Amino acid sequence: MADLSAKLAKLEQHIIAAAAADAGNILADAEKRAAAMINEEKERGETEQGSVLGAKISKYRSDERKRVSERRYAADRKVLMHRNSLVDGLFNDIRNDIEALTASEEYAGYLASCAEAADNREKIDSTVSIFCRKADLAEAEKIAKKYGAKAAADRNIVLGGLIFKYPEKGIYIDLTLDTSFENERGAFASRSEMQL
Repeated sequence: MADLSAKLAKLEQHIIAAAAADAGNILADAEKRAAAMINEEKERGETEQGSVLGAKISKYRSDERKRVSERRYAADRKVLMHRNSLVDGLFNDIRNDIEALTASEEYAGYLASCAEAADNREKIDSTVSIFCRKADLAEAEKIAKKYGAKAAADRNIVLGGLIFKYPEKGIYIDLTLDTSFENERGAFASRSEMQL
């Protein structure tokens, strides 16, 4: 999982850098064009006189600010769409890595470590139910037998991991990969919002 976190951090930095570079290029181009147009209008303004010229410059500046604002909005939207596309790709890669983990021989050890973590938080006994995805039921039953607990499949667990329910104590420990995946995706989105 540390490897997954490192990949996540590295890809997050890459996404932010790429989005910032795209936004910077788009905005710099818009500002250059705006400056050139304003300079051109100023040069024309030097030959004209009176309040007519001032009104034209004022209107032009207002129109140009509007155009720059529209371009900035379009650039922000383009960057956000690009960022969302990269985030979707990143989390598809992470999902594939999780699927590779659950198909590997290391996965049984991972499930055992989930049981140890839950037992360290709250002792597992015969009143506890351990829930898993259907494909992991045999391994979950081995773990449950070790602690004298019960195991059952839960159709809401798709990626893997275990849930421990202590009905007499009102305790629920969710150590599923599904919950971790969704939490990471949510945390990534909240700490990666960009201000342009």
